[in-house]
Amino acid sequence: MTIEKKPGAAVQRKNLTEQLYEILEDQIISGDIQPGTKLSEENVAEVFGVSRSPAREAITELERIGLAARMGPRDRIVAMPTAELIQETFELWWILDSGRSYLSSLKATDEDHERLYRLLDEIDESQTAGDENRRVKLSESFHGLLYNGCTNGQLLRIINDYGKYIRWFKTLYYRHIDKSETSRVEHRQIVDHYVQKDLLGLTDLIRRHILRQRDDVITHFAQSQGAGGDLADAERD
Repeated sequence: MTIEKKPGAAVQRKNLTEQLYEILEDQIISGDIQPGTKLSEENVAEVFGVSRSPAREAITELERIGLAARMGPRDRIVAMPTAELIQETFELWWILDSGRSYLSSLKATDEDHERLYRLLDEIDESQTAGDENRRVKLSESFHGLLYNGCTNGQLLRIINDYGKYIRWFKTLYYRHIDKSETSRVEHRQIVDHYVQKDLLGLTDLIRRHILRQRDDVITHFAQSQGAGGDLADAERD
């Protein structure tokens, strides 16, 4: 795997380090740059037509947030996820997601509630019809509305950071979108507790929903490492 300059990834001059960092981060999270890929200052600078200084600063920032790891005095590689990191990230994610959903529920209107149920109906219809593109768009609308009422800036900043790890792990190891009956039922139950502003019920359902995703991610991570089998030794709900 090599670093490539994708169409539209030209670096502008107003803030080279920030823009270069965002390009590299996006390519890592999307899987275009795979774990273990070398990130040398010279190579990154050459590929994107910048000096080594912004390349070095961008790579250092990737290392700071855990997307790159040091290999020698100057060079880094794209970080290699571990089962422990995946486990810990998903365990924190259900806590963050529960808080975001609950805070959003406190501000949701009756119209929001009705729209959430309608979206679930439309998601089921699109899934039955085999219209995957529509189902994905409706799912994005559903989750966007579910979280829309949360305006806690501190929480949203933390979620933005950890959400990058979740997207990265799912890109690398989440082999399918969960369209099971269990998932569909859970979404409706989540909305039920959301409407009731029931923190405990909402937290329990979101926890189960996310930890099932964690188990699937770790299973495929183990297979990708040649371990064969599921390394998720935490409780399965």
